[in-house]
This record gives sequence, C-alpha cells and structure tokens, in this order.
Amino acid sequence: MAYAAWLFGLFAYFVPPATWNPVSRFDLTRAIVEERTLSIDAFVSNTGDRSLSHGRWYTDKPPFVSFVAVPAYALVHAAHRIRGVEPAVTIVGSELHPALRVTPNRAFQQALHVCSLATSGALGVALALALFELLRRRTTTRTAFVSVTLTMLGTPLFPYATSFYSHVPAAALLVLAVLLLDQRGVRPRGALPSTARLRWAGACLAFAPGCEYLTLFPAAIVGFCFVLQTAPSERLRLLRELVVGGSAPAVVLAAYHTVAFGAPWRTGYSFMTNPDFLAGHAGGVMGIHWPTWAGSYGLLLSVRRGHLYVSPIAVFGILFGVQHARRRTDIAFAAGLGAFVALFFLNAGYYMWWGGAAAGPRHLVPGLPFLAAGVMVGLRERRKWVRWLTVAVGVVSVANMVALTAVGIEAPERADILATYAWPRLVAGKLATYAGGANLGMKLGLSGLGSLAPLVLWLVFGFAHLYRRATRRPAPPMSRVR
Repeated sequence: MAYAAWLFGLFAYFVPPATWNPVSRFDLTRAIVEERTLSIDAFVSNTGDRSLSHGRWYTDKPPFVSFVAVPAYALVHAAHRIRGVEPAVTIVGSELHPALRVTPNRAFQQALHVCSLATSGALGVALALALFELLRRRTTTRTAFVSVTLTMLGTPLFPYATSFYSHVPAAALLVLAVLLLDQRGVRPRGALPSTARLRWAGACLAFAPGCEYLTLFPAAIVGFCFVLQTAPSERLRLLRELVVGGSAPAVVLAAYHTVAFGAPWRTGYSFMTNPDFLAGHAGGVMGIHWPTWAGSYGLLLSVRRGHLYVSPIAVFGILFGVQHARRRTDIAFAAGLGAFVALFFLNAGYYMWWGGAAAGPRHLVPGLPFLAAGVMVGLRERRKWVRWLTVAVGVVSVANMVALTAVGIEAPERADILATYAWPRLVAGKLATYAGGANLGMKLGLSGLGSLAPLVLWLVFGFAHLYRRATRRPAPPMSRVR
C-alpha cells in the first residue's frame, strides 16, 4: 500500500492541460453524465479529435477510458452542482482549425484532473503493482522494487500516467493479463491457471483494444504465446476460457461502434473531419503501412521521439530483456516483449509515427512495462560496474521524464525533445506552459522550479523509505494464489 500511495502521489502531482486528446475523452465522459448520450455535440468545439457520423459528433477515440471515468466524474459533477459551478472553456479557433487554444476554468481543470487520476493514475498504480508481483516471482523484493520503479518513472509510462490518455490503462491491462496467466511460483510447472483467472485474463486482453485500438495486436500475441506453451491437450480449454472472458468487453465495444458509427467494425477514425488526419488515414490500414526506415530510426534513436534517446534505461530493458526471455524460457516476458515488438513495427509504419505532440514515442507505451525484466537483469549482474551503470542510466531516464512531465507532455512535433524543449524550459522555470496545465506546487503558490520542490522531496524520501523496507530475501512462492 505504501508503494501504491507513493506512486499515486507522483502521478497526482501534475494537473493535465486541456489539449485535444484528453479533452476528447473527457467530452464523452461529460456527455454520458450530463447529457445521457454518447454524442459529444454539446462540447465538440473544444477539441479537434472528433468524428462526424450521421450528423452527430463523437470522440474519435476508443471509448473505454472515458467509460471508466464516468463514476468519478459523476461525483465531481454533483459537487460542482452543489457549489453552482460547471466546467467551461474559452476557445480560440475556427471551423477549419478548431480549438487551437483551449483555456479551461477551474471547474474544468479540476474535473479533467480527477478523470485523469481515476483512469491513468489509478491504473498506472495497478500496472506497477502487477509488474512488481511478476518480478517478485523471479528475483528479490528489493530488485523487483527498483526495477519496476525505474521502468515506471524512467520511461514515458510516467508522463502518460498523469493525463487522460489511454496508453497507461492499455499497458496495465496487458500486464494484468500476463500476471493472471503466469504460473511461475503459483502452480506446478505446466498446470493451467484456474478458470476464473483465465477468464479475467481474457477480459483484460479484450478490454485493452477498447482503450487503445493498436493493442489488439499485442493482446493477440500475448494470448497466442500462452496458448502455444500450453500442453496440446489443454490448449482448447485455455483458448475457450480466454474467449469467454473477452466476450463481454468485445460486445460492449461493438455495441458502441454500432450506435456511434453504424457497424461493429467501424471506428471514429473512419469519420474524422480534420483534413490532415483524413489524408493520413486514407492509405494503408488506418494509416498503417509497412515499417519504414524513417519510422524505425525515429522511434528508437531520433532526437524528436527516439525512445533510447529520451529513456536510455530502455537499452538495458531491450538487450537484457531478450537475453532473460531466451535463457530462462520465461514465457511471460517473452510474450510481453513480443507485444512491444509488435507495437514498434506497427508504429514504424504509421504515417504519423512520431505521435503528434507527445512525450516520446507514446504509441509504444503499452509495451514498455515488459522492459522491466531487462532492467532486473542489469541490476543483478555479477559485474558491479554493470549494476551501477544500470542505476546511473535509470536515474538519467527518470530525470528526463520528470523534465518532460513538468514542462508539458505535448512536446513540439519537430524539435529536439530534450535539448531544445524539455531541459531549456525546465531550467528557465517555464513549467506547465499549456493552457490549464499546472502542478500542485503551483496550486500552493510556488512558482518556477520551486514548484517542483514538494515533488522532489516526495520522490527522493519516498523512494529511500520504500527501499529500506524492501527485503533482500527472495519472495516466498505464491502457492495460495488461484
């Protein structure tokens, strides 16, 4: 619980700005609570991420993250009504170029923050705890704690756990599915999980594409890997229970698509009105082509979005992770790394591989948790210099992610994301520069770099406390888990 509270405090420290992607999701949540409809007609002017279907406006995003935020927003909305306030925005834009700048009032800012915490924040914590349990079955508690922490805070998982995006919820669902299917330290080798665990795993795998469409492919890879490693006589049962568990989320998603877009297989991307988006999605499958060199290099090494550039801990995650999966025949992390590779190649062929205004390669985020296995290997290497190098590179990665999150995760599309955007703005004290963005230090009256002082104290002293509490002894077998 202490680890969960510490992480949630880090995610909650940042108040997300009112930018297209999170606002589009928030519009659907508001429409359900306030208007009792799936259409965002009443709010559509505040975002450019929208679709026009049969004369009505809808978010162009998968709906599940917006659905999950409904209970939290319903409470906020009730409180706002009692106080006589409601979310509102000032919009600069035109019909051709909508919502160029959206300035929210305090009620809107509060509501968007709560929705972010109820989805990305809460599921970011769940992701960390599930990943910790996966590693705890493979190493000491202390190594598991440090590995998960460096992965969560030293990759784009951190910035996207602070805003109303879908990447971290999708990542959490993939990791939870793997945890439910993983039998290491739980049951005898070769034994299947219980029927309940199989069905919950299937639900997680089906729920993930309802948060982020692209995770359909990683989810299929995870399921396929576990089916293949199962004894032939048990494969049909495993597949059947996964399908049974995944049927409910699949039916809900199909129903939403039918109501909003006329058919279960149609998505909001087929009804976008932005000319640039329409042109990009006109080719390939939803804008996805064969992987390109520009996309591959850009996602890994470029100064615009290169994952190894913004998050060098990923070098250890990839190289040592592959080594671990092969040497230990670890199907859980082999499946996870397969999911990461699938996302990489899908995005390397996407017409907008850089992900628009983003904190690194954001479409890779659902696969990033599985790099924790490689970080774990680096931390327990027999060579002392490798262990220290892993820690040092992890600290640099965490610093980069804090800088990006502090100045605003919607980084310019063409600039050097660190050298000309994040670090210069951070040093100059230009934090949360997008409209509606803030941090809790600012809310307390602090300004510039001083507003990050409470965050740094929470980060450093919280980590030190949890590190001291972590035991060096290997975790006991989880024999009672079913």
